[in-house]
Amino acid sequence: MRTRFLLLAVCAALNTAANCHELPPDSVLRAELTPEELEAGPGYHQMKGAILNDVRIWRELEKKIELEGRKEMPREIAYAQGVPICDYDRTDLEIFQLKSDLADQPYRVEETAFFCKKESIYYYHYRGGKKKLDLWMGPFRIDRKRPKTDQ
Repeated sequence: MRTRFLLLAVCAALNTAANCHELPPDSVLRAELTPEELEAGPGYHQMKGAILNDVRIWRELEKKIELEGRKEMPREIAYAQGVPICDYDRTDLEIFQLKSDLADQPYRVEETAFFCKKESIYYYHYRGGKKKLDLWMGPFRIDRKRPKTDQ
């Protein structure tokens, strides 16, 4: 029994060593995703992560809100039947809640992003804090470059 196990281990090691120069296709490396799944656009969580990364790291919007923010809502955001729509293409805006403190906190902060999918732009809305601000910034473009896949 022990000899059989050793023999199997040696065969597995030799097989791995023989195929080290070959890389499996993307569909295997990416957990057997289909080509349609690989070509699909980013989902809700991927876009929220991209916008949050853009807001916090690349643009640092929460630090600039008092200097660059404006009080009026951007005219590119319209409301139709209580739903915000993108004025560029008349489609519904995706709303991403970036930060929402508990309601009973004295300096509650709410940060929201309104994303226009076709135009790939978002507007940043900041509400609350010590100064009870209610300011808007944007539009900001989000470019999601997709990695090349194997053919």
